[in-house]
Amino acid sequence: MKIAIFSDSHDHVWNLRRAVEQAAEAGVQEIIHCGDLVSPFLMEEFDRFQGQLHLIYGNNMGDPELLNMRIQERKDKVTFHGWIGERTYGKSSVGFIHDPRLAMKLARTGDYDLVCFGHTHLWHLEKIRQTTLLNPGAILGNKEPAGWALVDTDSLEVEHVLLGQ
Repeated sequence: MKIAIFSDSHDHVWNLRRAVEQAAEAGVQEIIHCGDLVSPFLMEEFDRFQGQLHLIYGNNMGDPELLNMRIQERKDKVTFHGWIGERTYGKSSVGFIHDPRLAMKLARTGDYDLVCFGHTHLWHLEKIRQTTLLNPGAILGNKEPAGWALVDTDSLEVEHVLLGQ
């Protein structure tokens, strides 16, 4: 299965719209957003996506009450995991959290095949023992070109997808 890993949208509606379009074009079935979506109105951008969406909090919360209302309106397609999330895809386990220090700790446990995080707004990919640690960069695109990660859950191959391409 192909999944998309997003993070740090920070209200950049046009970049998020393009990322969702790219994910759909790539055959992605689920999107994991690693925090800092921020404003509830961004939930509308995911309405174009046919697959499932998994969200966690970041350190920029926007309006959490309204965000939760928007999530509840889409509860058939959206799962909110709170501060930390996890998913299993066949034999692959994926953990996701916003904070990079906590992500490193999760990766070191060996409990996951892939641990995803955000916060730094920078692409990061490394192997910690048998676990892949991944930051997809930022949808916002303020420190480097805006982008996200395309992951094949069978092979755990990771591709960096830039929004300008």
